[in-house]
Amino acid sequence: MSEDLLEFSNRVGGELTVLLTERVKAELSQLSDQDRLTAMLGATLVAVATVLRDPVERGWSADKAVSFCSKWLRELLEPVAGGSDT
Repeated sequence: MSEDLLEFSNRVGGELTVLLTERVKAELSQLSDQDRLTAMLGATLVAVATVLRDPVERGWSADKAVSFCSKWLRELLEPVAGGSDT
């Protein structure tokens, strides 16, 4: 990935995370940690699915889209997971 794309991804992803976290704190503070995590992940996956809808409509298989996301998630989580499979 080019440095410009990486910078954009990191900057905008961080901005979206801040907005989502603020919304969760404002609207779901009474829920358990697990429920807040579930809500945040659900909201995030709606955004991911919306981004992937066009490529899938143009011929990408859903499996290819999921594999693409899985690869990215593994790379993004590796620094905190330490290469763990759990």
